[in-house]
Amino acid sequence: MKKILIGAAALLVITVGISVYVLSSLDGIVKDAIETYGSEATQTRVSVAGVKIMVKSGKGTIRGLNVANPKGFSDPNIFELGMISVKIDTDTVMQNPIIIDKITIRSPSVFYEINRSGVSNVDVLKKNLAKISGASGSGDKNADGEQLKMIIRKLVVEDGTARVRIAALGNKAQNVIIPRIQLADVGKKSGGATAAEVAQILGKHLVKNVKGSVAKLGVQQYLGKSADMLKKGALGKVGGGLGGAAGNVGGALKGLLGK
Repeated sequence: MKKILIGAAALLVITVGISVYVLSSLDGIVKDAIETYGSEATQTRVSVAGVKIMVKSGKGTIRGLNVANPKGFSDPNIFELGMISVKIDTDTVMQNPIIIDKITIRSPSVFYEINRSGVSNVDVLKKNLAKISGASGSGDKNADGEQLKMIIRKLVVEDGTARVRIAALGNKAQNVIIPRIQLADVGKKSGGATAAEVAQILGKHLVKNVKGSVAKLGVQQYLGKSADMLKKGALGKVGGGLGGAAGNVGGALKGLLGK
């Protein structure tokens, strides 16, 4: 009996020690998870400046979450998500899936760019996000080897702006407003979503809203066409006579640049 009690006490000490270590390292664990699985979903570098989780209240903040631009574009980032606030249902922290009451992303900035080859960074990111669709291996695992999942009751993105830059127009930038995003019960139907799946879902909605906003500026006419092609086409139309076609090109340029 004495040996059993000593063994139980030793196990308790070890368990408490591990728990204290995990709780004291929780901010770093969450930061690493966001960077690892965010990068997996976007196939570009995701970085976080800082994470602060208050275990007792279940509240947390994430600062400086940036998604790097794919290769071939001038801005360092495609998304800068600003300040993110999180509220976790503390009764579920030891469960799988964990329940997150609300995530709010305030004042994100998006940098929409069409390079000299006529390719937009948002379209490249959209293709990257689609590549992990249905990937079952994405996500961290608990002690039983199960994927750690979450259900987000409410996910809000508000007060976002996008800066539009087109290489064929000399990279002059123009800003547009991104419509508010509000999602409910993310991951609920599937019994929980992995971190990478949440990144994919959020990314797809951001991409959709950004594309809708910048479409109002007439950017479609620059997609799939290199800067040299556009230049030659414009010159050809002018050389062939200043008719409606050339006038339309000039009008589109003025409209996009706000002149």
